[in-house]
Amino acid sequence: MSDTRTLAYESFSLGRSNQSAEQPLIIPLHFMGSSPTQICDILLRDVNFSARVIAPYGRFPFEDQYSWFPEELYDKPEPEQGKFVDDCADILLENIARWQREFPTHGRPIFLGVSQGGDICFSLAARFGNQFSLCLPIAGRLLRDEVTKRPDSGMVRVHHGADDPIVPIATAREAVAQLQSAGLDVQMREYAGVTHAVPAAMQQAVHDEIRSILKTFV
Repeated sequence: MSDTRTLAYESFSLGRSNQSAEQPLIIPLHFMGSSPTQICDILLRDVNFSARVIAPYGRFPFEDQYSWFPEELYDKPEPEQGKFVDDCADILLENIARWQREFPTHGRPIFLGVSQGGDICFSLAARFGNQFSLCLPIAGRLLRDEVTKRPDSGMVRVHHGADDPIVPIATAREAVAQLQSAGLDVQMREYAGVTHAVPAAMQQAVHDEIRSILKTFV
């Protein structure tokens, strides 16, 4: 793996996790202008389950923080954006393969991401369902026409604010329908009055879904 495809990351322990022991692996993906620490504070604060968290940094600087995409990408047509997002997902999976060799991992990873991170989660859901147990796109976009259902694909649970002005709710509904039409196990929860944000009710729902999937790990 070339250095340009090697992701820097932060590693955290949740609950009573022992970093040297085999643990479930959660991968949170931050939004534009954020960081691993911030996204973990937003999505995984005050949880009551144990897991290892590896939170990668986006590869591009943005306002003293980080971004998964260069800012000029948003001026490109959506198909071109989608190809870039797919490459981000490919790079992420390359790194996860390395992390799983370095850190003892129990079960398939859990992905969750907000905005840009949600875009990457949708790419993973559409292309690599067998690489996760649970994938949680939040306020994200599905930027590809083709969806591949893999054998033993994991669950996809979409969360989106009904009043999101940046990624309209119709975009998420279309993405869910597209994934469902390919046979994936997909459900969506909409949040009335919520914009491009992660309110407490969404945080709790995400925690509940992660907790439920962790109970199935044997």
